[in-house]
Amino acid sequence: MHFETIDFSENLHNITDNKQFYGGLSYDEESIKEVLQRPVHSHTAELGSIIETDMSQYGLSKAQQHNIELLKKGHKVVIAGQQAGLFMSPSYIIHKIVSILVVVKELKEKHGYDAVPVFWVAGEDHDYEEVNHTHLYDTYHRRRVKVNYKPNLTVPMSIGFYNYDKKAMAEALDKILRYIGDSSYAAELKKQVTASIERCTSWTELFHSLVHETFKNDGLVIFNSHLEAVRELEVPIMQNMFKQHKAIDAAFKEGQEEFIRTVNKAPVIQTETNVHLFANAASARTLITETEEENAYVLGDEKLNKDEILKRIEQSPIEFSNNVVTRPLMQEMLFNTAVFLGGGAEVAYWGELHKVFGVMETDMPIVLKRMEFIHVDDRISKLLERYELTLDSSITDQIQARKETLIKTHTNDQVLDEIERVKSSLEESFKPLYEYADEYFTSGIIDGNKKRHLNELEYLKKRYSVDIKRSLRTELNNLDELSEKLMPNGALQERLYHPWQYPACNWDYSPLSYTDKLTIIKS
Repeated sequence: MHFETIDFSENLHNITDNKQFYGGLSYDEESIKEVLQRPVHSHTAELGSIIETDMSQYGLSKAQQHNIELLKKGHKVVIAGQQAGLFMSPSYIIHKIVSILVVVKELKEKHGYDAVPVFWVAGEDHDYEEVNHTHLYDTYHRRRVKVNYKPNLTVPMSIGFYNYDKKAMAEALDKILRYIGDSSYAAELKKQVTASIERCTSWTELFHSLVHETFKNDGLVIFNSHLEAVRELEVPIMQNMFKQHKAIDAAFKEGQEEFIRTVNKAPVIQTETNVHLFANAASARTLITETEEENAYVLGDEKLNKDEILKRIEQSPIEFSNNVVTRPLMQEMLFNTAVFLGGGAEVAYWGELHKVFGVMETDMPIVLKRMEFIHVDDRISKLLERYELTLDSSITDQIQARKETLIKTHTNDQVLDEIERVKSSLEESFKPLYEYADEYFTSGIIDGNKKRHLNELEYLKKRYSVDIKRSLRTELNNLDELSEKLMPNGALQERLYHPWQYPACNWDYSPLSYTDKLTIIKS
């Protein structure tokens, strides 16, 4: 197994003119020195203790315990986060964590600094439809399949409040493992994950357990943002955000407009709210909205004033959480961050939010695009070579062009031209018949008869095309397989497929260095 890198997708942050939207920071010695010297939040030790208590139920490794102690002492973190996808799906969740570990390793090797790797589990999120399924490649039928956990279920509350059906979860696991195949690896997975399903209760607990088992020996610190103790710690921050919501909203809109005008891209953040905080997390998570009336806010069916909302945050902090505009702020006001790693869209929306940090007098960390990976096994390599395809950002177009060339090469254009000539001739042959049209020999009868003849010719043309494709079935299926394995729906495989198809235990990421290029994992 070895790694290669290729240019694949644009990184907005790497464009020099865009550094102004990221605190003027980049992943260089000067910026790293700056962020490492920043003062430590006063609540850091308390936050570390909360995380330690939560993680202890999963069994802390020595590496995790060591990193939690560093966190308590104020060591800066390298952080990324994600919703709790079904059994850690899709694969880019794993790749985000690997990105964290790679950057932590580099900070130690190149700068002599012990940063803490932190993964933020977004338990407050309520997008159940985004996390209740996964995709796998069915090798036998050579197609993509979708596996769901209770697809018809509605979960309006934060996913962290949802206690899953253990029988249904076990059934979803079995469906996934059918496509992994029989192996000692699959057997061990089933044993380990089944135990976690039985031991855990909530959706985020199960997700946490699986991430923990996968990365505990790497010292990964896992932060569940939905913990009640965390929400209590956040009370003064959340109240301050609410008090400052008008300034935050104005800064967001001004900064977003400036960013999209500069980068010439459509905005990533689409929101109509003006408060940027959620409430009612345990029932139906709802955005707080300020009305046109003075000191009046709407929360679901309720109308509240400013003091009433501040009191609710104080009394029931577990019910409140951030939206996309204020979540990055909360992260930076909780953690002492050196580096934040996000996907391309996340990097863009942090740029849109650059003015918001100033409102709360909070510094931005170094913002990096997470590392992107694509797994290329022996079969994929052979197919790429067979069809003379190059794995780069044009691979989808290359595959489509190769299919079209294959079909065109085996198509006799004279046959198609002759069919078209016959169709034109038929049209001409029918014209004299219309001169005899009357009440008994209507034009409608003539139209119908002509249409049937034309339809037969069109069928002949389509049948010819189908037979050509049938003769090329093996080649076209091979190209479809390449497309489905590498770029399903035109996106990198990591954005769709389950990570267990590419076992983490089978690849060693320790030789990797951080890069914003696409890393090819060849096995």
